[in-house]
Amino acid sequence: MSYIEQINNQLVSQPNSSFKMLDLFAGCGGLSLGFEAVGFHSVGYEMDEKAVEPITTT
Repeated sequence: MSYIEQINNQLVSQPNSSFKMLDLFAGCGGLSLGFEAVGFHSVGYEMDEKAVEPITTT
């Protein structure tokens, strides 16, 4: 199993608590994903469109 597949299996959003988290300058949302994986509800905001574009390698 590749690293990406492992991350996708382990870091599944499971918001189940009353805690909320605001992620400003969220980028691709990695910080929010981590908080959601441990039960937080999150809202992310990113105004720079380039910050959310996937990184491509050749």
